[in-house]
Amino acid sequence: MDIPKERMKLGEILIQQKILTPLLVERIIGISNATHRRFGQTLEDMGLLTGEELAQALAFQFDYKIVTNIISITIAKEILNLITVEEAVGNRIFPLQLREGRLALAMADPTNYETIASLSSRLGMKIVPFIATTKEIMKAIADKYLCISLEQMKNSVLVVNTDPKERSELIDSLTAEGYHAMEAVDPEDGFRLALLYQPSLIITAKDMPFSDGFSFFTSLQGVPETRRIPVILLSGRPSTEEEATAFKRGFFDYIPMPAKDITLIARVARALAAGKAYTPYRNGQTVIDLGRE
Repeated sequence: MDIPKERMKLGEILIQQKILTPLLVERIIGISNATHRRFGQTLEDMGLLTGEELAQALAFQFDYKIVTNIISITIAKEILNLITVEEAVGNRIFPLQLREGRLALAMADPTNYETIASLSSRLGMKIVPFIATTKEIMKAIADKYLCISLEQMKNSVLVVNTDPKERSELIDSLTAEGYHAMEAVDPEDGFRLALLYQPSLIITAKDMPFSDGFSFFTSLQGVPETRRIPVILLSGRPSTEEEATAFKRGFFDYIPMPAKDITLIARVARALAAGKAYTPYRNGQTVIDLGRE
């Protein structure tokens, strides 16, 4: 795909559509530069623009079509195999359809030219971009790659604990209550699974070899896909000072260990209730048109 030489800037489009003011655009550009995030991503992260509004603006800017309701599309396994789940998550992309040497690709960021060029070269095919919201893409990845239903995602809990006995007991307690419980053997594994699965809640031990719950939480806060997931900190050596620090850092809850099942489940239910619910999708099949270059 050729890199466009001149296009109307996203900020200019949003000003023209009277979604943002010139002053606000100027300020967001400053924040975007300071945080090394793209302008559109900054707007979405700050809640100033919905994913749908951003998709509409990008589609107008690049003259691309928008694809919605991706999870309703039947996608052959050989098409999914063209892109790894790590590539899909890391670049917010999703393979949609392959025809006559052209791959329809859903993208949250159409300016990701390097990824498009790399995929085109590696696969030996032309990439045809479609605009989709980050939420649409991440849900499609969970559904198609990881085989997790939307209902399971609403009640998914990731447990991060290096102690196999404690981890197993937590998983058993959550599963018994009907939650979709996943386990990570250490913070690095936990971060990977958090990105891939987008769980509704994360429970992490405070004390772990080579890292701890506070460092893990900092990592989660540094990524847009995981920073809004509520996190519960479990402490084997609880103290009032540590509890205050946990809440100051932004943990949703703090639970001294060992905790009774009834306490754990009550805290989990409260955290899930406070979290954002996933938006249900309308039924229906999306048709992709590969006809336009």
